[in-house]
Amino acid sequence: MSEPLDAAALVDRVLEGEPLDGLDLRGMDLRQACLGGGVLQRVDLRGADLRDADLGEAVLVGCQLDGADLRGASLHQAVLRQTSLGRADLAHARLTGAKLDGCEAAGVRLQGADLRIAWLTRCTLTEACLTGARLDRTVLVECRLEGIDLRGTRLVAVTLVRADLRRAALEGASFERVALIEANLARRSLRGVAFVHTQFTGADLSGCDLRQAVLTQCNFKGAKLAGASLVDAQATAALFVEADLTGASLRGARLAQSIFVDAKLERADLTGADMQQCILHRADCREARLVDADLTYADLAHADLGGADLGGATLERASLHGTRDAQARIPNRSAALRPDPERTAAERWQPGPLPEDPD
Repeated sequence: MSEPLDAAALVDRVLEGEPLDGLDLRGMDLRQACLGGGVLQRVDLRGADLRDADLGEAVLVGCQLDGADLRGASLHQAVLRQTSLGRADLAHARLTGAKLDGCEAAGVRLQGADLRIAWLTRCTLTEACLTGARLDRTVLVECRLEGIDLRGTRLVAVTLVRADLRRAALEGASFERVALIEANLARRSLRGVAFVHTQFTGADLSGCDLRQAVLTQCNFKGAKLAGASLVDAQATAALFVEADLTGASLRGARLAQSIFVDAKLERADLTGADMQQCILHRADCREARLVDADLTYADLAHADLGGADLGGATLERASLHGTRDAQARIPNRSAALRPDPERTAAERWQPGPLPEDPD
């Protein structure tokens, strides 16, 4: 370890372009210090006071900032690698464009922090508090987020890859154009939460409570929704392609113009659901309840309706082309479109052999 430095000498070394390596700066008063552009390696800043300090475009590798006070500090476009920030206070700090890789930041406080366009990879953010943080085009890839606090936070165009959000605090949070790729939200309550234009590709939402949730134009491709409750959910123009909705309840859900191609809806309850103009090509609807559902102009081509109950369903101009409906209850079948023999012939068409080459 080098000899201790006072704040002024430390700032001079940074201004001269000298890297700071292996320094013990624990508990140092560095309020409003200008350390922007500095290179810090293995520097111990545990418990240091860095309020309103300038660390913009600085590079910190293997540093320790546990318990440090960074309230109001600027880390604009800073790079932090393998740096610890456990219980550090970064309330209202500026981390726009910052890149954090492999950082240990359990319990870090980021209330009101500006994380626009920040990129966090393989970071530990368990029990972190981000209430009121600015999360816009922020990317979190393979980060540990158990117990993260996002209450009242607005997430816009944020990307979260393989995030475990089962214990996240999401009360009052809103999601707009967010990508929750392969996220784990199984068996948690998301009642009334707004997810507008959100991507749930490959996410686990099995057993989830999504009653009255706003899911307008969301993408659930390949998502697990078995046993989930979407009662009275607003999910117009949503994509449920290849989604597993086995045993899910969608009673009274607004699903107009949604797409359920190759979806699993076996034993799902869609009683009273608005399914106008929905596309259910090849959907597995065996033993599903579609009682009083509005299927006006819906396309159920080649869907499996075996044992399904469509009593009271509106089938005005709906397509039942090629459906399998053994033991299904479809009392209002006459309102649906008549079978289309030309479509059947086109689907069965096979190319013939090529003509012989005259040479």
